[in-house]
Parts: sequence; structure tokens; C-alpha cells
Amino acid sequence: VCGDTGVAHLATALSTPSVVLFGPTPPARWGPPPGESRHVVLWSGRTGDPFATRPDPGLLAITPADVLAAITTLSAATERSTS
Repeated sequence: VCGDTGVAHLATALSTPSVVLFGPTPPARWGPPPGESRHVVLWSGRTGDPFATRPDPGLLAITPADVLAAITTLSAATERSTS
């Protein structure tokens, strides 16, 4: 689980399953390639200032429950693909 940072890009490059949280920048711009089943993208659909001094409201709209659900989904998909 990571934000849209270098860690997310490394996970994509190394084919490591990941849940990536996007705030003000849309995943279409910096996210994993579309159709990548190893990566789950969470984004509220809001754009904003990536250089703001406060957390983006779109990022704050992603709840812990959203993240846990994405982890569960990704874990189940990863388990199915390796068995």
C-alpha cells in the first residue's frame, strides 16, 4: 500500500502487487498501466494541486475501509493466480 510516489512506480516495474492511493493527480497520468491486475488504484475522482501545503481532499476521501477492501481483493486475486 503506497501513495502515488516512487514506491508505486517501483512496484509496477518489479511486478509487485500494490494498492496505490491517488490524491489530486489522476491515475491515468501517473498510475500503473490500464488492465494491470497486479495493481489496484484508489482515487476519488477529484483533481487538485499536487503541491498544496495540506492533504488533498480527494486523498482524504479514501477511507481505511476502501484500502482494506482493495487489499483483500488484491490478495484474493494474487492467491488465485499463483495456485
